[in-house]
Amino acid sequence: MKFYTILVFLFLSLISFAQQSNETIQFKLSFNHNSIAVGNKYFNHTTSDSISFDVIRFYISNIQFFQEEAFAFSLEKKHHLIDLGNPESLIINFDKNTKQNYNLIKFDLGIDSLTNVSGAFGGDLDPTNGMYWTWQSGYINFKLEGVTPSCPARKNFFQFHLGGYQAPFSMVQSIELVILDKKNIIIQLPIEQLLEKINLKETYEIMSPNQSSVNMAKLIASLFSIST
Repeated sequence: MKFYTILVFLFLSLISFAQQSNETIQFKLSFNHNSIAVGNKYFNHTTSDSISFDVIRFYISNIQFFQEEAFAFSLEKKHHLIDLGNPESLIINFDKNTKQNYNLIKFDLGIDSLTNVSGAFGGDLDPTNGMYWTWQSGYINFKLEGVTPSCPARKNFFQFHLGGYQAPFSMVQSIELVILDKKNIIIQLPIEQLLEKINLKETYEIMSPNQSSVNMAKLIASLFSIST
């Protein structure tokens, strides 16, 4: 009986340790402080009309943690596809498996050039995810599609497919954020701030690597922040 009690205690201790060591990164996509859902309509103050989103999808790569500028550890999985249409993808669970402290997270928005020239892969990098340009053998790093009456395109449809890994249109962007809550790291991306910088009446489609896609990628990267 005593031996059984000890086993139960050890089992519960292991569960408790696993729960304590498990941490998460959560991405929150919002519009005017409201969580975005595919197909829902929102009011766009910039254009004073409605807007809805069909696709918001992007790659987060090379997640690393630091204490100040000293490297602490990195996640084993290198590439993560964040997809508004797949809520499970918005949360990255990880066990840091180290006692090192950290107060900084660094990651890339997009896919590095080496991965791009190595061909298509499986998992999050599988071309069936709709994030691969077969016509130029490269990944789309950020995809945004939706509808708003302000857009003069057919059926008021706007679409931005940002990608490119060759100079001078390399789109991958490095992001660095100070961590406030180590157990639940919440990273926000306010889409309305992106659209405030874009006149959808004039710019409503980017479908290939060019300077406009690079400029938009830089803008998007600047909008990521840690939730307070």
